[in-house]
Amino acid sequence: MSVREEKTNTAAGSRSPENDGASDAAMISCRIEEPVETLYYSGVGFELVRRADVIWTGCVDYAANNTDESDIGATLERFQRLVECVPMREKINPDWSAAISINYNCPDRPNGLMFANETFTTDQDERYETFTQPGGLWLRVRGDGRNAAALLGRERAELYEFFAPLRDAAKANGYIQSPDIHVEIEYYCHAEYSNPPHTCYAYIAVVRAPDGAATE
Repeated sequence: MSVREEKTNTAAGSRSPENDGASDAAMISCRIEEPVETLYYSGVGFELVRRADVIWTGCVDYAANNTDESDIGATLERFQRLVECVPMREKINPDWSAAISINYNCPDRPNGLMFANETFTTDQDERYETFTQPGGLWLRVRGDGRNAAALLGRERAELYEFFAPLRDAAKANGYIQSPDIHVEIEYYCHAEYSNPPHTCYAYIAVVRAPDGAATE
């Protein structure tokens, strides 16, 4: 398990892989995400979804310069300590949490990494940071072994490694990664950590390519 995966596990109980559909249904029922269509690339289905503006509440740190990473381990430790003693208000999907990469495609800005949960409100304890993810079209892929083999040629991969195949799949289907939304999301069902493999998705924001045509 990577440092990005070691989310706080505060859910009471766990889900089995057979309940994956229930996990997805919970997200959709909250009306923050609606399926649009399934796109295909390298034999893998990528889900195009429409997401509303979403508030992420958690802990974020940025690198000291435009080339290095922030201290991801320290940010995770701060997040884990905080959620244990200071409950977040109005979580949307309590069994899910995220690692959010910020500015990793922007060479003129420092990289940031946020560990967070979705919430309905920014009215949180002052020790938390909040970030509003812009709504729009997002492309997601499940980070399982089958997709790792098909897209990356390995039995397993870290979830952030799926960002590159997501960009390739978008281009192959007439989309590009949004030039205006500089975040990429690793989304984990931490309630399943005790019963692996747990469900997880990688997301990027997308828009239609300028000419609307698929590219290699």
